[in-house]
Amino acid sequence: MKIDKNKLNTLLRSGLNPDIKTRKQLAAFLALDPTSLTRWFATRDRLGNPRYPVVPDRHVTKILKLFNLTAETLSLSEEAFRQHCFDLSLQHTQNQDKLAEKSAIRHEKVTQRKLVLENYPRKKTNKLLLVIFSAILVFTLVWVMTNINSLTTWLFSTASQQSTNNNKCWLGYSSTLGEYQQEDKADPCHYAKLLQEALTDLKSINANPENVKPNKSYTATKSYILFLSEQLDQRRIKDNIVLSIELGKQEFHSKNYLAAEQFFHAASKLLLSSNYKNSQLSAEISAYQNKIKAALN
Repeated sequence: MKIDKNKLNTLLRSGLNPDIKTRKQLAAFLALDPTSLTRWFATRDRLGNPRYPVVPDRHVTKILKLFNLTAETLSLSEEAFRQHCFDLSLQHTQNQDKLAEKSAIRHEKVTQRKLVLENYPRKKTNKLLLVIFSAILVFTLVWVMTNINSLTTWLFSTASQQSTNNNKCWLGYSSTLGEYQQEDKADPCHYAKLLQEALTDLKSINANPENVKPNKSYTATKSYILFLSEQLDQRRIKDNIVLSIELGKQEFHSKNYLAAEQFFHAASKLLLSSNYKNSQLSAEISAYQNKIKAALN
């Protein structure tokens, strides 16, 4: 990969580096005497020995860096190299024009948003409103200090009531109250969090069985914990099936049919091996598997 005289001239004329358009300017960036560049393309060296007229290897990397080119471009033919350089230069020019246009638009918007303060009349401060606001603030502080105990009790009571409601919210989805076929996407009871709390209570009870009081807490009961665990297992299975289907669709749309086939096969296998049954998902998997077979044939 060499830089001969023609390729060097192409670099200087391309405008890839606006600051380097002549050999003299290039010599300044390389900290060389301009006559050194002339000797690069001489057919004989100072001793009269024949030499190949190209840029010395020790300067090639620096020149490529100055013009933001890769070494692979030097392997191009002279015409292809010239076309590549001018295409890059044109692209850089267009990018600079776009940046300048955006900067001008941004500057114009900033100028339009500037407020001319002189156009706004100065309003006199209404001392009466300030006095009223101060009086209300002082009254509020006095009331809070006087009723701090009652307020604290009310806050703790409200928090306890909300905690109790949260613990009991799972009953609305219990099979003991009926089967609910409608999908619960929001999961208002936060099954995973409730399960961890129930396990913590169960560990505490098992650690001190002699101190357990009757009906101390329903959160550690077997039916409650198994219900939460079952809900989480069902959701996890369904999520894995849906994930495999959606990944398969993505690969199918990208025409990666073998990868798509693997995702749909995994989804079908998981659906068949689990207790979770869904005819709609099964039909969707079969439909895409048929599409993949048709595409591969």
